[in-house]
Amino acid sequence: INPPAGITVPRRDFYAFQSKITTPGDHPDGMFENKATLLLKASAGATYADQYMFRLAETYLLRAEAYLGLSQLSNAAADINAVRGRSNASNVLPANVNIDYILDERMRELGSEEKRRITLMRLGLIFDRVKRFNPYYTDIAATYNLWPIPASEIERNNGAKLEQNPGY
Repeated sequence: INPPAGITVPRRDFYAFQSKITTPGDHPDGMFENKATLLLKASAGATYADQYMFRLAETYLLRAEAYLGLSQLSNAAADINAVRGRSNASNVLPANVNIDYILDERMRELGSEEKRRITLMRLGLIFDRVKRFNPYYTDIAATYNLWPIPASEIERNNGAKLEQNPGY
């Protein structure tokens, strides 16, 4: 549905990652605050659901991390090479596999799809990687390897002693 003449809907064809894909303007009538201007009610977002998206390449790279943790470098290299082979990239030798190589391969393969901060935090490497590769972010602290635990969650756990993560 095109908006009525004189109505501009900025970037109406763009939806954020992990949101329901709906043809612009093609929502149930009850979702509109004003159908003429395509203005949705605040509650319209409740109809959206996360999309579960997995990439085979991401799965191979996660398994390569696991093999690396088990010191099975040949298996890790085989998984990385399965990803690289799809794009006709040269193979990596088992001796060259380390966590930095896997992270670099994740960046090449997953680029804008990956939530990079989450990956680095999962590995406890955000502080190290930012210090090494980002000259503009000089005030990062090792604390940032973990998220703070919301005070409300600490307060709710009255049956157990739950301590805030260090530095928060």
